[in-house]
Amino acid sequence: MKTTAFDIIRDQDLSGKTFLITGGYAGLGAITTKALLMANAKVIITGRNAGAQSEFVKSLSEDPDLDFDDDQIDASRTLDLGDLESVKDFAFHIKGSYNQIDCLINNAGVMNTPPGKTKDGFETQMGINVIGHFLLAKILVEITKRQVWLSSKGHIRFGAPRIDLEAITNVDESTYIPRARYQQAKLGDILLAKQFAEQYPHLMAVSVHPGGVKTDLGRHMTTGQKIKFILTNPLIVMSMVSPEEGAATQVMVATVPDGKLSNGAYYADCKVTEEAESAKNMEDAKKLFDYCDKVTKAYQE
Repeated sequence: MKTTAFDIIRDQDLSGKTFLITGGYAGLGAITTKALLMANAKVIITGRNAGAQSEFVKSLSEDPDLDFDDDQIDASRTLDLGDLESVKDFAFHIKGSYNQIDCLINNAGVMNTPPGKTKDGFETQMGINVIGHFLLAKILVEITKRQVWLSSKGHIRFGAPRIDLEAITNVDESTYIPRARYQQAKLGDILLAKQFAEQYPHLMAVSVHPGGVKTDLGRHMTTGQKIKFILTNPLIVMSMVSPEEGAATQVMVATVPDGKLSNGAYYADCKVTEEAESAKNMEDAKKLFDYCDKVTKAYQE
């Protein structure tokens, strides 16, 4: 059995530290929230579904394995990463309520969605996984000490092509390939982690591949797409891990002392891992950062 998030957190005391987790009430986010609460951290969770968020908090209070104070969990606000106005409202609320975020965990995301755009006109996967998280991270950067960007080994698919900025607003249903756009989004997460680390000397930022995890991330895939994935990726399917195991790496990089974290690195299985060449391209990292900065500028103040 692989290391779990609860193994990582065992014997740690995170009293006085504050963590912000997007999608913190489901899948990997829920496990990460529980692990951090076990270590006495303050945890802010947010996501789009207010009902699911409230039910999750209720379940935490009824969990016999958890013993935490009510003020350790802040689930007072929701956030829609596909709506920049929603991101702005949430981020400025946090900035006005907290002096420091010890770690922002950009955990929420979508995978292999059908052709579509966010409210602000960005391809769905890039708009939610990358641009929405960029705006949140940028508004909070001055009070944030560390960022964790949830990426994926999926960034190497299709030969790991470089980031294509023109495709971000170009969604042609006749040529749209969901997995190809997922590759771009997860590549984008790695590049932004590297550029935030480069651009802000006070900040540490890393990206994470959790492994193939048994969650509902693939809920947008059709039955045919799921069957094709299983047939073409048998090793991935056979090696899928539990959410407790999948969350181990993001919990580790979120909590390890600064001196033990490799700034800007890509992590998997709780260690620095080699990313694709396209994910090492710092010229592309800056171009993507500047693009995200430009298209979200109106929401940054």
